[in-house]
Amino acid sequence: MTRTQRIARELVLWTGGALGALCLLALLAGWLLNVTPLVFQSGSMSPSYDAGALGIARKVPASELRVGDVVSVESAQGGRVTHRVVAISGAEDGRALLRLQGDTNPAPDTETYAVRTADRVAFGVPKAGYVLSAASTPVGLLLGGLLVVGSIFLGFRPQGPRPGAPAGRRHAAIAVGAVSALTIGGAIGASGLAPFSPTGALWSDSATANATITATGGDTTPPVLSNPLPADGASATTWGGLDCADSGAGFGQICVNATDTGGSGVSTVTVKLVRTNNGVLTCWNGTAFIAGNGCSAQTMLLVSGSQYRTNNLSAVLMTQGGYTATFTATDVAGNSATLTTAFAVQPTPVITACVPINGNNPYNLTWTWAGAGNPDSFKLYYGGGGSLRTPTTFAGNVRNGQTQSINNEAGTFRLVAVIGGVESALSNPANYSGNGNKNCAIP
Repeated sequence: MTRTQRIARELVLWTGGALGALCLLALLAGWLLNVTPLVFQSGSMSPSYDAGALGIARKVPASELRVGDVVSVESAQGGRVTHRVVAISGAEDGRALLRLQGDTNPAPDTETYAVRTADRVAFGVPKAGYVLSAASTPVGLLLGGLLVVGSIFLGFRPQGPRPGAPAGRRHAAIAVGAVSALTIGGAIGASGLAPFSPTGALWSDSATANATITATGGDTTPPVLSNPLPADGASATTWGGLDCADSGAGFGQICVNATDTGGSGVSTVTVKLVRTNNGVLTCWNGTAFIAGNGCSAQTMLLVSGSQYRTNNLSAVLMTQGGYTATFTATDVAGNSATLTTAFAVQPTPVITACVPINGNNPYNLTWTWAGAGNPDSFKLYYGGGGSLRTPTTFAGNVRNGQTQSINNEAGTFRLVAVIGGVESALSNPANYSGNGNKNCAIP
């Protein structure tokens, strides 16, 4: 064997041995450290991770994630998205709701990702992803197979007598190690038992770093906001009677639908929530209601289809008062639309007495109201035959008042409380009769 042949033989054998050792180390790292390789296939995370970079990620629980982390998660379409965390909020079932954005993208992803765990990228190796990509192609697999066959041939072929015979045994050991390691690694990876598999991760778990940059093409049409919950004008005695209930845990938030059909796509949806109670204005800052109405609008989370919702609202926060919710939806092209609704959390008045006034047509009503302080006003409805009219409005601090004159009619009195222009539910009825013998009674 010539010197050139010996050098070539050594090179093939040691290369096979080194690759076999790396394969085993990779398997051990995957098992022990829960490591996943991610190949960046686009430049949306440049310059931190350029296209072709190999990211090394480790699965961590949602509680360990922080704003600024680069994570890889599964999208609703089943693909992998690897972007930076720009916002985190807690979900009701132990998940974290992540808002992600590519470093080169002008806006966050339209989807909000609900996760219990995520692959957090620890570091990246530039261009190494191209090597793994090449190794996973048919040509790469063919070369790998040739390397294994070559290692077997060079390690075990008969040798002529030459000095250093033990080297032949060493070569055989290297060949056995290379073939065994590559074979075991391939078998375990193909079986799906290993948490880390370079080829499996490359084919099915690659971080595609999807960009949300969209060619707007002159899009000038704003998104459409619809189906707010609570609905405009809605009222209930408690927040639980108004909220947008979450199917996962049954507690309520404020919801709205936002669509941008045929446009560049909805980018963000926000809501500014202001409460009025006893003439005092407060606004929601995402955590609590604070004095005034200067709070910033809060980002809503995409939960399903085109429905967005708030997070962190509760019955403890949504106390008595009239509320104004101003929704704003902005698309990728920068067009925006707003929708304003009003609703109220307020008790319903209770009529306790209704007395005819002798010699006159009006009736005198007495009522109670279980709210804190006073509403803006009380409004009295009356009428018969299913048709109600409005004869009188009373100040919010009044609990006793007279109706206007009613002649020759039988019907029903009902009161509502009014806060922020939103009326409560109708009170209990007080039935009156103005035909001849006047009377009024509470059933």
